[in-house]
Amino acid sequence: MVEEVRWRECVGYVNSNMENAVGSLYVREAFPGDSKSMVRELIDKVRTVFVETLDELGWMDEESRKKAQEKAMSIREQIGHPDYILEETDRRLDEEYSNLNFSEDLYFENSLQNLKVGAQRSLRKLREKVDPNLWIMGAAVVNAFYSPNRNQIVFPAGILQPPFFSKEQPQALNFGGIGMVIGHEITHGFDDNGRNFDKNGNMMDWWSNFSTQHFREQSECMIYQYNNYSWDLADKQNVNGFNTLGENIADNGGVRQAYKAYLKWMAEGGKDQQLPGLDLTHEQLFFISYAQVWCGSYRPEFAIQSIKTDVHSPLKYRVLGSLQNLAAFADTFHCAQGTPMHPKERCRVW
Repeated sequence: MVEEVRWRECVGYVNSNMENAVGSLYVREAFPGDSKSMVRELIDKVRTVFVETLDELGWMDEESRKKAQEKAMSIREQIGHPDYILEETDRRLDEEYSNLNFSEDLYFENSLQNLKVGAQRSLRKLREKVDPNLWIMGAAVVNAFYSPNRNQIVFPAGILQPPFFSKEQPQALNFGGIGMVIGHEITHGFDDNGRNFDKNGNMMDWWSNFSTQHFREQSECMIYQYNNYSWDLADKQNVNGFNTLGENIADNGGVRQAYKAYLKWMAEGGKDQQLPGLDLTHEQLFFISYAQVWCGSYRPEFAIQSIKTDVHSPLKYRVLGSLQNLAAFADTFHCAQGTPMHPKERCRVW
């Protein structure tokens, strides 16, 4: 295991342990205020498509479909950052760190102090009422999150940046990037784990026997599909379709919903800009954007480790797997039937 470069390790430590202080500095620098309302609109559009699409699912009966709609409409969202970290007059941010007295040249002692204050903060929570609006993630984080217990989706300011999102770039890129992530997080509420929780975040079986049985059958198709991907970087080992099922369900649902939401936005009069120098349709640009946000590289050693431990499929198959299942991709890029991206059999859960 190679050690992180020193500055990265220090920055990572500070961001993990003083996330609101770092978040406050980061948001002032890199997160324009009107981004929040644009992302909220995107969430509404993708959620609406998720609810509408439930009517297409022959494997679900009416009773479960109605509960799924209720759950989707009850999902709460957090976007960007908690408001108080930007307020000059609110002392809350100062109070969070009032018991800490860090010194520039005492790394070990700082860590001890930090652990102690963290433990005290956790103990205090035992006596306090649960705050459903508490942020469970810092603002300067490139990630997004679904919490089954809160039935809540979280998009920190860190991921609301290019290539995922920018108010300056074509909407095809925004829908293919953050739009897909929004759909992905919503779909987590209905994957093999999230489906066990109701609209209030309580562990509760709201499914009929009919829908449960069919959900399992639809999932089997996906397990089998991803089991058959062999990854050259990981000594040609196969992906574990069972361990990655929840993320694969979310990827497949997310890209389908974001694409439909983009088409709907255009049909309702949305005018998108073209990117100069690219001879691509808006629809093709959407899929290019989706693939681009999952560009990445692995060292072979890490690939071998992650194929056994990561709940996500390798980046390559996150893209290829979900697009093989989406007929719109084959139509948009004119893939002939029987080619890898236009298979005879397709899997679909949501």
